[in-house]
Amino acid sequence: LQEALGFLPGLGLSYCVCQAGFVLAGQVSAVTVVPLSGVPVAILLGAAVNNTFAIPACFRPGIALAGSSVLKLGIVCVGFKLSALEVAAAGAFSVPAVMASVGAGLVLIPRMAAAAGLAPRLGSLLAAGTSICGVTAISALAPAIAATQAEVSVAVANVVIFGTAGMLLLPHVANHLLGHCPEAAGMFLGLAIHDTAQVMGAGLTYQQRFGEELAFQVAAVTKLTRNLLLAAAIPALTAVHAAAGSGSGGGAGVAGAGVGGADVLAAFAAGAANPAVLASKIPPFLVAFLGMSLLRSVGDIAFATPSAATQTKASTTKADKDWGNATEDADEDRDREVAGVATRMSTPTGCDASPSNESTGWMDEMRWGRLVGMVGNEIGAKHCLGTAMAAVGLS
Repeated sequence: LQEALGFLPGLGLSYCVCQAGFVLAGQVSAVTVVPLSGVPVAILLGAAVNNTFAIPACFRPGIALAGSSVLKLGIVCVGFKLSALEVAAAGAFSVPAVMASVGAGLVLIPRMAAAAGLAPRLGSLLAAGTSICGVTAISALAPAIAATQAEVSVAVANVVIFGTAGMLLLPHVANHLLGHCPEAAGMFLGLAIHDTAQVMGAGLTYQQRFGEELAFQVAAVTKLTRNLLLAAAIPALTAVHAAAGSGSGGGAGVAGAGVGGADVLAAFAAGAANPAVLASKIPPFLVAFLGMSLLRSVGDIAFATPSAATQTKASTTKADKDWGNATEDADEDRDREVAGVATRMSTPTGCDASPSNESTGWMDEMRWGRLVGMVGNEIGAKHCLGTAMAAVGLS
């Protein structure tokens, strides 16, 4: 209990900074009449607090928890916004680009690092962090190839600096280049930014700033598809380093000793084909994300009339547009509006509402739509992911 209580100060600080960022963004938007996302404001506000004041050590455990476990909880809750078919469609849409991006990164980045005179192990850490999932991939690969603390620190700094810059800037670049196609914009964000937290922050920024929930969904699924490849990439890079003799003394490594791109890709394919390796490396929160998506699909079938999918989409889309600026009155208006949408779409003109739209038990289509919006938007996106983004700034 005492250990759990030790997390509260940092969690509370992260949450307060998150909410302050949303409020500030709303006020700036009202004054300037220019929509401003609360996510980058919360991150910058957290960074300002961290660099202006000496944050006591008692806050650090909670801040770290917000940036890791709370982030993962938010991702799992966001999975409730997507049906299994939507996840499968977005995943299939992004798989070719993900495979090409990860494969190119694992082959080319070590060679570029070698050309720049960097140590082979550092080149592999940069390849894993850039291609797969940022700090998580670096942390998983470092002990397997006996990387030094200095090499790990440099690789992590690369992910933090360039990933944070991408999180703040690339949503606007994506809209300028690909704004006509939210799927392409989301895939761009899911591929171009290093860490999972950074991709979620960029996706939320795009959703808030440009009103495209689909872009956020595709960015999230694309990034989680990249994360899946961690299961094959870590064994592949480890095997290649062992074959090159770099694991014991930092020899030629991936970029030398006759180890070429074909060897890396062959080791990667071998790891991907090994069920035991895949099961041991797939992050549990990713499995939970897919489980929530499946639960959403089962609920749609169990509690839905033909209009349920439309109703639920209207609920989550409306909640996203009001995200960070909603008051209790606005929430009530939103609920009435969603109810009206559901009734209009399920009831023909001039006819009475069908009995299937009435409440028949503890759960019906209306309550299900509100539950999806609450878990996916309020709990997942607004509170959990928002708090995690503030923790990124405070870190």
